Amino acid sequence: MEKERYVPEVKLRLRTRTIEVPKVIYKATGIKILGTRIKSLLFSTDVAVIKNTNANSIIAVYPFTPQLSITQAILEVAPVPVFAGVGGGLTTGKRAIDIALQAELMGAYGAVVNAPTATEVIRRMYNRIDIPIIATVVSELDDYKGKLDAGARILNISGGPKTA
Repeated sequence: MEKERYVPEVKLRLRTRTIEVPKVIYKATGIKILGTRIKSLLFSTDVAVIKNTNANSIIAVYPFTPQLSITQAILEVAPVPVFAGVGGGLTTGKRAIDIALQAELMGAYGAVVNAPTATEVIRRMYNRIDIPIIATVVSELDDYKGKLDAGARILNISGGPKTA
C-alpha cells in the first residue's frame, strides 16, 4: 500500500468556500498540454465558480453563438488554462475558425468544437491554429475517427442522453 505524502496546506479565512475536485484526482497521471499537466477540468462559464475552484483547467462551452467578450472574460478571471468553445454547430466554417484563432491569441489552451462540426472545418482549423482542437462527441454515431484524422487532438465525450 502506497503511503500518502503529507502536503502542508495554508487556509485563508475569506476563501474557505472553494469548489474542490475529489482528492483521488491527484492519483491520476493527467495529460500534458502546452507544457502544463492537467488532471481535472471544470465545465463552467460562471466566472464566480471559475475563480473559486481548485480544478487544474476550465472547459468553457455554452449553447449560444460564441462571443469573444465571453471568452475574454473567462480567460481574464481563470487562474488556470481555459479550453474555449468556438462553435461548430450553427456557427461553423470560417467563422468558427476565426473565433478559434482569436481565442488562441487571447490565451486559450484549446479550441472546443461542437459535435456537428464537419471534419473539413476541423481540418482547416487545424491548419490555422496552434492550440489543440477538442472535438465533442455525443453518441456512437459521431465520426470521432474522422475528427481525429482531421486534426482534433482530444475528444470531449459529452454527458448527453445518448453518449453512454
